[in-house]
Amino acid sequence: MDFGGLLLLGFLWLLFNLLGKSRQQGGRVPGRRSPPPSAAPPSRGDATQREGTRLEALLREFERALEQGGGTGPLGRPSSAPLPPAEEIEERESLETGPEVVSLEREVVRPERPHLSQDEGAERVVARRIAAAEARSGPLTRADHVAFDQRIRPEPADATAVRPLTTAELRRAVVWREVLGPPVGLRDLDRR
Repeated sequence: MDFGGLLLLGFLWLLFNLLGKSRQQGGRVPGRRSPPPSAAPPSRGDATQREGTRLEALLREFERALEQGGGTGPLGRPSSAPLPPAEEIEERESLETGPEVVSLEREVVRPERPHLSQDEGAERVVARRIAAAEARSGPLTRADHVAFDQRIRPEPADATAVRPLTTAELRRAVVWREVLGPPVGLRDLDRR
């Protein structure tokens, strides 16, 4: 069963419940006539039988309303009047526009690249490399050894002398040894 059918059944059930409540309250539903004397009073059977009886009564009322309505068409228009042709009703302009083709491909304009040539300076680079290789390729002389020795000699001993530590520095060293050293329980293992 599709959704429309379920919606219709739900609407009919709601309508029947409203009609049943109005009967129980003794009030009249506006626009509804009392049932004809020939209609049998609702039986005191189970709920489905009462529901079926109400449904039959409602369908009879719908039939009578259609018969009394006579020649009225949709929206209260007399059924004898013809409907206007569809062309006359839809005289509206279309809001749609024709497809507009726009190309997203555009020519990219870039500045011309400068011409770089490594060949012009290549001869100078090669000559410089050859000169450096020839300077190192010869045997080293005694003067070269003396110059090298002077470069790597350590500084004089005065610059490497260590000043005596103060009491505060010694105290700080002991604290850091306790913090960074092995745990007390493992210190005996280190002495073995």
